[in-house]
Amino acid sequence: MAESFQQLLEWITANPHWAGFIVFSMAFAESLAVVGMVVPGVAVMFAIGALIGAGALDFQSMVIWSVLGAVTGDSLSFWLGKKYQRQLTGLWPFNRHPSILERGISFFQRYGGKSVAIGRFFGPVRAIIPLVAGMMNMPTGSFLFANVLSALVWAPAYLLPGMAFGASMELASEVAMRLVILLVALVASLWFLGWLSHRLFVLIQPHSKLLLQKVLHFGEKHPRLQRIALALGDPGHPESAGLAMLAGLLVLSSIILVVIALLPQSPLLIADSALHLGLNELSNPAGDRIMLGLSALAGSSTTLTMLVVVSLVLGISGLRLSTHHWLAGAGSVWLLSIVLEVLIRQSPALISAIPDVYVLRATVFFSLGAVLVATPVAYAKRWRIYSAATLLVVMVAFAQLYLGSTLMAVLHALGGGIIWSTAVGMAYRTHGSGNIVRRQALAIGISMLLLALASAVSVPPPPPAPGMLQVQGSMTLEQWRQDGWRKLPRYRDDVLNKKNHPLNLQLTGSLNAFADKLRQQGWQPATTATGLARLELLAATDNLEQLPLLPHSHAGKMSFRVLNKPDSNQRQVIYLWPSRYIIEETGQPIWLGEVTTQQKRQWLGLLSYPVSTSDKQSALEVLKQDADHAALDYRMVYDGQLMLLQAGTPE
Repeated sequence: MAESFQQLLEWITANPHWAGFIVFSMAFAESLAVVGMVVPGVAVMFAIGALIGAGALDFQSMVIWSVLGAVTGDSLSFWLGKKYQRQLTGLWPFNRHPSILERGISFFQRYGGKSVAIGRFFGPVRAIIPLVAGMMNMPTGSFLFANVLSALVWAPAYLLPGMAFGASMELASEVAMRLVILLVALVASLWFLGWLSHRLFVLIQPHSKLLLQKVLHFGEKHPRLQRIALALGDPGHPESAGLAMLAGLLVLSSIILVVIALLPQSPLLIADSALHLGLNELSNPAGDRIMLGLSALAGSSTTLTMLVVVSLVLGISGLRLSTHHWLAGAGSVWLLSIVLEVLIRQSPALISAIPDVYVLRATVFFSLGAVLVATPVAYAKRWRIYSAATLLVVMVAFAQLYLGSTLMAVLHALGGGIIWSTAVGMAYRTHGSGNIVRRQALAIGISMLLLALASAVSVPPPPPAPGMLQVQGSMTLEQWRQDGWRKLPRYRDDVLNKKNHPLNLQLTGSLNAFADKLRQQGWQPATTATGLARLELLAATDNLEQLPLLPHSHAGKMSFRVLNKPDSNQRQVIYLWPSRYIIEETGQPIWLGEVTTQQKRQWLGLLSYPVSTSDKQSALEVLKQDADHAALDYRMVYDGQLMLLQAGTPE
């Protein structure tokens, strides 16, 4: 998506006179009867909005073209409906698909004249309502009023999502594309699995009684498994022995799964390798912090507190059977996870052969919590509870994969956790779930969510990465100055490798001496914004100095040192990272620097953020002048676009 966006941005920048025509045509086509059903107008409006957000197009002129196109398309549809009326029913596609027209007529009869305004935002009837309004002899004046008014709202509403995307892409390119792609992958996973859980619930729920009957019938046919079947499906049968047998079967199946996964050329091992190669490419400090927080949703102390709190709520409410099921289901898994963690500490080699304990706890605790919370909720609405639990489990699983857990361990935990939770949940529904009321369910749900959230936000930041990257090679100071500088990267390393941010400074020697000498020329050590400090971007200020200094990343690492020199309407910034090469005489790294000029970019008066200008030379010229005044030893290479600088004795 980012590559396509970049290509579209370059084409529009080279042909700006076509933008208005394209916007008008797409808005017109999407509003035209029948045609609007097949034209991807929403996607085009999103793309145009993205170009506005990236600063390639003007917001006001694009809104005007969008409104004109939408009003013209709807007006033509209205005129066709008014002129031909019932004759349209005999024309294609209405003669082949009469339901299209019937749906529009039903919508118009329900909402009357308001349907013109409402229908513009309602996908299934979007392209047919103006035609129907004409067929139903809606007064022309009333139609035009609703048409124009709704178009004035529709155009910016359809452009805004794309504008937000365009601004975020520009900001991502400026700061850390890895983080944005990682978050997009997480959100996409959450959306898909939330949708999937809803569809599965809708599909399975009507057949739940039949499923129980099949479980009992299966038990009758297989006497050795009869205890399990009766425990799950017969309200009058004791559960303990049956569930204990089920737990034993789960352990046996886990062992078999591990053996299969460890076979040579196992598809799971190949998939795991490919997955972690991709996730390693997205590794970055901000992502590490987020994923550690998500992983903490199912931390040992967090789930223990959940176990105790939910047990107290159920016990105080006198729900003895509910308490027993909760303790048996969640408590047994918590104890198992502690045993597994001890085994891993004693024998780290086992980490890939046993279930991921965080995912296992998340699956069982959030699934059984959802069963309890959903008890007093109407059947048709229970999917919301189960989908919320699914999202929590997916967040923990995604975080564990990012943090290094194997695909085998995560799937092992998900499979075992789902089977165990389903078994305990079925037994609970069969034997004793009728007494929980809304007040108790609400207390359980809120307490679990608050405990999970508190754990996520209270996770301490990961220890800072080592100041030096893994050493790739060394060179003498003279070798570096002669030709060794060519071995070092020329651009910031990010996922897309667009080469928009040159590393135009190489520095050896003391960073402190470098900063001290430049301090006399107005350069100040700076701290990049983290956490809540980034909320200052919401201050629509005209003063660039009041905006937070955003971090930049190279090869998944945030800048090690930052220097800042404010100016009237812009500021010069130096971001520094250690390279993979060291100077032999000192044993210190050669530092890579991005010297850039930043200006303020504003988005709809709501968001202000600093971006690097397209002029890559201005900041370097400022640094050259200041280096001359500070008597720093430097020379220019690569046609004056790369600066080699020495700054005193290294620390």
